[in-house]
Amino acid sequence: MSRYVLGFDFGTLSCRGVALDLNTGKMAATAESPYKNGVISREMKHKPIKLEPEWFLQDPDDWLESMVSVSREMLREGRIKPEEVAGIGTDFTSCTLIPIKKDGTPLCKMDRFRDIPNAWPKLWKHHGAQPYAERIEKYAKENTTWLKEYFGNSVSSEWVYPKMLQVAEENPEIYIEADYFIEAVDYIVMLLTGINSRNSGILGVNAFWVKGKGYPDAAFARALNPLLEDAANTKLAGDIVKAGDYVGKVLPHMAELLGVTTEAVVAAGHGDSAVSGCGAGVTESGSMVLVMGTSTCHQLMYREFRSFDGICSVAADGMIPGLYGYESGQPATGDVFSWFAQNCVPAPYAERARKEGKSLLDLLGEMAVQYKPGETGLVALDWLNGNRSILSNYNLSGLIVGMTLETRPEEIYRALVEANIFGSRKIIENYEKNGVEINAIYAVGGIARKSPWIMQMCADVFHKDIIVPWFDNVSARGAAVCAAVALGKADKKWGCRDFQEAAERLVPKEVVVYHPDSENGKLYDKVYSFYGILHDTFGLNDSFMKGLKGLKEIKREERYHE
Repeated sequence: MSRYVLGFDFGTLSCRGVALDLNTGKMAATAESPYKNGVISREMKHKPIKLEPEWFLQDPDDWLESMVSVSREMLREGRIKPEEVAGIGTDFTSCTLIPIKKDGTPLCKMDRFRDIPNAWPKLWKHHGAQPYAERIEKYAKENTTWLKEYFGNSVSSEWVYPKMLQVAEENPEIYIEADYFIEAVDYIVMLLTGINSRNSGILGVNAFWVKGKGYPDAAFARALNPLLEDAANTKLAGDIVKAGDYVGKVLPHMAELLGVTTEAVVAAGHGDSAVSGCGAGVTESGSMVLVMGTSTCHQLMYREFRSFDGICSVAADGMIPGLYGYESGQPATGDVFSWFAQNCVPAPYAERARKEGKSLLDLLGEMAVQYKPGETGLVALDWLNGNRSILSNYNLSGLIVGMTLETRPEEIYRALVEANIFGSRKIIENYEKNGVEINAIYAVGGIARKSPWIMQMCADVFHKDIIVPWFDNVSARGAAVCAAVALGKADKKWGCRDFQEAAERLVPKEVVVYHPDSENGKLYDKVYSFYGILHDTFGLNDSFMKGLKGLKEIKREERYHE
């Protein structure tokens, strides 16, 4: 009889799953299910309730329904028997935060809170908490040392404390009613097992949690808002676990829904970007993984702890146990490209793409790759969703310089792609400037597999090889790898003793390596120098972009209340 581990990757728009055969390491089945309500913005789905700008919510029912659909499809597709499922692993977009009761009930499912947006899960890219992030950052810089030591001396509006503070300030009744504010992946694990566990790597990135020290003290939390004073012991309580830890077994009603048995082991949840290292089989210090999807996360495994500005965080055991996980990122990559295709491209391009049987982005890519570096005469800042690293400023916005009456859509598209890769180079240079060696760069995600020209551009701009694992569903595979390691703690016959063994057994070795072109690299260096001027001019002093954004928000606020 075979044994299988299931990995569930909860992305921004859908849940993807894989089933891995523990005997052969091969993928026995895969499935995907989009969320019914997708990303909730501008207006709630259940009732015409307006949402303010930069608000991005989700419906927790979507997560469970998609997980059930994926599980049942995989078991049908792979002809896997319920008793053959030995372990389950999960990962989720992070930080996606949901207020719940102790029994796991989301507050947004309670009648008296259903029509209040602050009762709903805030998706990772929710930036409605930006004013609270700025407040927290100012106070922490003036009154603590840990912000600079562990979190790059900046606070993101995507993190736990800004989102939690937003609820406490705007709807204190919801904050008081909530027993827990919990990461979505930990919520899913709680649904599966009934156990409130918290992944330490995620806490170390998003919740100011430091291994050996815990959360910020009560005085810090009280200074933000008296309601938060005991948050560390109440709202953020739970068993602290690491990637690959065994949490529990599947509850009977969940086993019935998923089509498995109550003997299936459940692993600690993981972040969707951090788990990609597990899925790619990366276990060595000095390895950076670029997770390129709707956003780009730069995940680095490193043996030593170093503190410097411009990173999001340094978390012990952040990607796998035993190594520090350094995190940086860009809050929009695929989102920028999709925005451009949907809003800025003439109809004849879409018609041509339809006739040729390809996506509009594929067509734009084929046209953009024909240009040499610098040939478009354009340079851009792709901060359409703000800047996560190295500036950590969500008041920033997009910019394109050099357009003329001859500028074509494919040239603008290429400039936006270049801007995104230049932003990654800024991040890489910041690591190396601060003594953190990057020995290997991997790229995973849809863009890595589907856009070879973008991968080649990365190699040329970085002047480094780019290694692309040549298989799909890296994050879901990483969640399954976590399940195999957790299973090893309960069943040594079928499980893996550590992530190194899991990588050997369960991760394919096929990769494509993009080598830098030195001539193109020299040309990109010239364009990058212009990018650097724009980056510093508009990024180090945000008054111009922040001022424009302020005018826009005033008018939007007036219209919102009309």
